[in-house]
Amino acid sequence: MSDNIRQNFRAARRALSKEAQREHASAVKNAVSDSFLIRQATVIGCYLASDGEVDLGPTIKLFWERKIATAVPNVRADSMSFCAYTKDTDTAESRWGIREPIASSTIDSNDLGVVLVPLVAFTDQGQRLGRGRGYYDRMFKSSPRPLLIGVAHEIQRAKKLASTESDVLLDGVVSENGLVMVP
Repeated sequence: MSDNIRQNFRAARRALSKEAQREHASAVKNAVSDSFLIRQATVIGCYLASDGEVDLGPTIKLFWERKIATAVPNVRADSMSFCAYTKDTDTAESRWGIREPIASSTIDSNDLGVVLVPLVAFTDQGQRLGRGRGYYDRMFKSSPRPLLIGVAHEIQRAKKLASTESDVLLDGVVSENGLVMVP
């Protein structure tokens, strides 16, 4: 069942026009820029977009302008780590078609104040459907953890998603309609 839901939401975000993608990326950057919670962070975890995800390129550039350190995921076998990401960081495409840093220093997950999390679908209750491998859930299952903000197109909003005890809830979601914290 989850695979069909994933396929439908991924197809919907891939179907967005290039113009809509650019508008959503800009709106997310603006919403993040205005957020006090994010402005106070010194290290922010991000992702490098693929498969129709909201492009965080403009947001990452904003962080660099504000001297906020950024980190992006690097996946090895069954684990994920965050690596420093600067304008000079070389990347390569992983076997899943996701760009990852090459030979970049690892950032301790305890140093991350906020993580902008990619997703396939989300609910107003903070549920997140990812790609199905559980990397984010495993990494952030224990406390303390950074503030987890899902990044999505509004078309990825679901009324309800099946979840398990191992699923980590989001603290908020940012889309082209702004940043909304989960009550």
